[in-house]
Amino acid sequence: MTFLLLVFMLINFLDKAVLGLAAKPIMHDLGLSPSEYGLLSSGFYFLFSLSAILVGFASDRVPTKWLLMTMAVVWALTMLPVLAPVGFGVLLASRVVLGAAEGPANPVAMHAVHKWFPNEKRSLPTALLNVGPGVGVALASPLLVAVIAAFGWRWAFVSLFAVGVVWALLWAVLGKEGSVSGAGSQHPSGTPAAVPEEPRIPYRRILLSGTWLGGFVGAFAAYWALALLIAWVPPYLETVLGYSPATTGTLVVLPWIATAVFNLAQGVFTQWLMRRGVSSRMARGVLGGVGILVAGVAMLLFPVAPGGWPQLALLTVAFGLGGILFAIGVTVTSEITPTRQRGSVLSITVGIVTTAGLLAPYVTGLIIESAPDPAAGYGLAFTAAGALMLVGGLLAVIFARPERDARRLGRTHP
Repeated sequence: MTFLLLVFMLINFLDKAVLGLAAKPIMHDLGLSPSEYGLLSSGFYFLFSLSAILVGFASDRVPTKWLLMTMAVVWALTMLPVLAPVGFGVLLASRVVLGAAEGPANPVAMHAVHKWFPNEKRSLPTALLNVGPGVGVALASPLLVAVIAAFGWRWAFVSLFAVGVVWALLWAVLGKEGSVSGAGSQHPSGTPAAVPEEPRIPYRRILLSGTWLGGFVGAFAAYWALALLIAWVPPYLETVLGYSPATTGTLVVLPWIATAVFNLAQGVFTQWLMRRGVSSRMARGVLGGVGILVAGVAMLLFPVAPGGWPQLALLTVAFGLGGILFAIGVTVTSEITPTRQRGSVLSITVGIVTTAGLLAPYVTGLIIESAPDPAAGYGLAFTAAGALMLVGGLLAVIFARPERDARRLGRTHP
């Protein structure tokens, strides 16, 4: 189940990333300015947050198998309108619908995989699901760029339609529902025990806890960087750094590979620490906050660093390391949330965090358009992102205290 869900998240991010990979030909064919392209990228998030929250509440009542399959089918269908002649409006509408269908993907997939693992074993599977995007974009970006170069950007979208349909068919046959309890108990036969009855906790108490607030600010900053990676790093590599489209398709892989490596390493390391009695605050909260801080420093430095590999190395860390907080944020939120409320709380979290995706591409487009030249505009946009990451990382280190907040909230079975 973890592997199937990993592939699900892989497709999720390919559907997001294809727009950035095809940015220059799309802007050329449709005659878009930087701000209009930024609006097109932000359009993906118009209904993203609302959908994440609404479907998240449904995931506490509806089997995640059917929610996930429905999402995958809708993703695939939103790739098809490009087969006909389309303008800005049609492409924007398809991205809005895609965003509405992808909004719940992460929280529902995490809720689904957490049904198979107890708390002390959730770090690695959670990290693996976050590895999916990095692996997927790393493997597929050069292929999609080759398709764009050979057949045009529309056929990159059609390729993703085919991939989505195949996954939906496999999930319909193989997908199952887990039932591990919050405490991770099992029957002697080895089958998961039923979820124990836990008292419901008012949502405001969970969402006002230091752990949730610290994780939220850090994750918001990390998602701002992720939105820039998807929408603006490919055109930055071409426009400012002067790389060819083929080279850009290869170089843009670097942050995604780093994201996969950092997430997998975080999952293994965190689980190792937890098994040896290290507190969740240190193994999860502090580790995630420090990751965002280091990524923020790299974000501030890479626009002014010497060209070539030093600059690319800093860019890779800036856009790759902060992503560990997505996996960590999920695990600490699960730690302080009753099992039967987990789907809705994770979805509320994702719904609010991903408003960064609604803002970042369009704001960045406005900054670039108003700057005296593209290089200055990109530099200012990346500097603002780095400052946001420093603030988010610091607050995550200070306020993320899952054991303390779980006790305050009355949780006895994390």
